[in-house]
Amino acid sequence: MRAKILLTLTIILVFSLATAFGVGFIKYLVRPGDRLFNIIRDYNLRISTVLDLNCISDPRQLEPGEFIYLPTGDGFFYEVQYGDSIDYIARLFFALAEHIMVANNLSCNSYIYPGQSLFIPLDSINVCGNANPGTQFTWPVYGKISSEFGWRKDPFTGASTFHSGMDIAVQKDAPVFAAKDGTVIEAQENGGYGLNIIIQHNDGTKTRYAHLNRISVYVGQRVLRGELIGRVGETGRATGPHLHFEIVDSNDQCRDPRSYLTGANYMYVRREIETLGVGGR
Repeated sequence: MRAKILLTLTIILVFSLATAFGVGFIKYLVRPGDRLFNIIRDYNLRISTVLDLNCISDPRQLEPGEFIYLPTGDGFFYEVQYGDSIDYIARLFFALAEHIMVANNLSCNSYIYPGQSLFIPLDSINVCGNANPGTQFTWPVYGKISSEFGWRKDPFTGASTFHSGMDIAVQKDAPVFAAKDGTVIEAQENGGYGLNIIIQHNDGTKTRYAHLNRISVYVGQRVLRGELIGRVGETGRATGPHLHFEIVDSNDQCRDPRSYLTGANYMYVRREIETLGVGGR
């Protein structure tokens, strides 16, 4: 009992210090009988928040004695890369730059540098995402379309092949979001797709997110549109970091994602702060 009280006091102290100096994380020692779902409930965190911060292949099976990291606030960390600006990072998360600045104690004159870790609060994410009013799909990542759906020259062989999705080029570890509400039915490595996720949606369609560097969801998880599910990579058959995004209809036919999404110029739509709802949805 005394040991449990000491552990609780230690955790409270770490949380207090982290809060005083900005959002960070604590190192949690997994004890016999611990379940990740109970831990996130006790710390008021989302499952994807913890999966994104740790290498946990199966959230249902934690090993006693191992350490996991828990953020002291619900949200995600982003490591600044060369050439990044706060405005660009905000676009990657479909967030407002001012929200990120407040969360990280930054001002308009602050300098950010490669390797710096920034915290992106959950409630600021996807407040600037833009859903197609007809299909309710949003863009899964902010980037530049590098290869369209349809016939193209294969980047490896030069032969004419059919491209079953859309490639969106963006830097490694950029966040990837669920394009629509659904249930994760695959979250693993899959041949040329590399690390990939497939989400089944209620209308019978499925979406695939391929070549990921990190998977932040598990099979059976219910996800909401705009929820972070992984990070961009170049695993599998890829020539560089990008997201390969597929939409499959209820008849298992691949469809052109452009028919389901808003125009590329409307990936990110800034709204006035007073009109914003809750993000991370």
